Amino acid sequence: MRIGIDVRALQTGHKFRGIGEVTKQVVDRLPEKAPDDSQFILFMYDRETSSDPLDMLPNISKADYDVVELGPDPELKNSRTKQQKIKKNYQKLFGDPLPEVKGKCDVYLQFDYAFGIPKTVPSVLVKHDLIPFIFWNQYFTPVKQHIKNRALRSTLRTGFHNYRSKKILKKSVADATSIVTVSAHTKKDLEKVLGVASSKITASHLGVSDKPAKTLNVSELTIKPSKPYLLFIGAADARRRVEDLVAAYNYLKAHNNDMQLVLVGENFQSKEKIPNTIVRQAILDSSYSSDILTLGYVNDRDKAQLMANATAFVYPTLYEGFGIPVLEAMLARCPVITYRNSSIPEVGGDYVVYADGWENIANKVISLQTLDSDQLSKLIENAHKHAAKYTWDKITQDTFQQLKNEVTIVT
Repeated sequence: MRIGIDVRALQTGHKFRGIGEVTKQVVDRLPEKAPDDSQFILFMYDRETSSDPLDMLPNISKADYDVVELGPDPELKNSRTKQQKIKKNYQKLFGDPLPEVKGKCDVYLQFDYAFGIPKTVPSVLVKHDLIPFIFWNQYFTPVKQHIKNRALRSTLRTGFHNYRSKKILKKSVADATSIVTVSAHTKKDLEKVLGVASSKITASHLGVSDKPAKTLNVSELTIKPSKPYLLFIGAADARRRVEDLVAAYNYLKAHNNDMQLVLVGENFQSKEKIPNTIVRQAILDSSYSSDILTLGYVNDRDKAQLMANATAFVYPTLYEGFGIPVLEAMLARCPVITYRNSSIPEVGGDYVVYADGWENIANKVISLQTLDSDQLSKLIENAHKHAAKYTWDKITQDTFQQLKNEVTIVT
């Protein structure tokens, strides 16, 4: 069986996010699930102009594999002519977004719907969530804003961008032969929001590991917490209510709770460069800004250490397709405070502390601090045992089974 795998998520900004982590973890475990005579064909951007995904896939590198390069990364300046961009957009919207796949594999595995689904072979799409679709106004600029400003060119560009994003999502979900989702909640969203047939979808939880797949080389921390601290790891987008965490932190500091707030993730390179205006201003306006540490992207070893030593991992999110950071913190024996919504109860169960708003976050932190050692140890150990049940082998096995099923159906 020739299994085509799109690994371009490891060459874009997704390599720092959930899609990249799932791609690494599942792809690198596939050789253990597939028969020895299987061949892997990895579809990627030219490695001369982008990072090499094989650097993050040590097990695939030892298997029988081939590489198909799909040209330069389109995000690179002047990598494509205007005519090439028009052709590619037409293929993605109305035709076959991946004509290069024809004849090269028996089944295709896609982790990022935005790259499209090939028309010429059966395919399995791993779908994480419908966040941009559900939170549309937070991710896409409304066309009417440009119309109001009488900016015709911007109006047309924004209108096309919005149409393109919706069209590609719907087309990819429709074109995929089968879909693996990362939670029962995402499965319900696909059925309810996009009308996907339940029989087409397999829900399979993601995993966590204290031995993560190889990631990009990232320097060790130069700034480290010097006091007890609350920890957040993730992006600064609007659905992650980091401003609620900052407000809770301000309250705790104002009430003689001498601690620090540590923010980790690609969006937290520095306080002044946080892309979310509300979060950036909340941090800069804080009377305790000097004790708010923005560490940027950290390596896996430092991340695990930060979690293990934190007073609590606070994750005030409004929606998650799965919620890997919650399980990672639990596995690292760090108490978790989070909001109760979307897939979080499905993943966190009774092993996390649920809050509602910034005041409640502050109260939950105080409650954790007042637990005696036995109570705290019991909470932490129960959460650790729960998180340890989530392994990457499960979704890898389910994904391979879907790939195998699609090939069997065709033959």
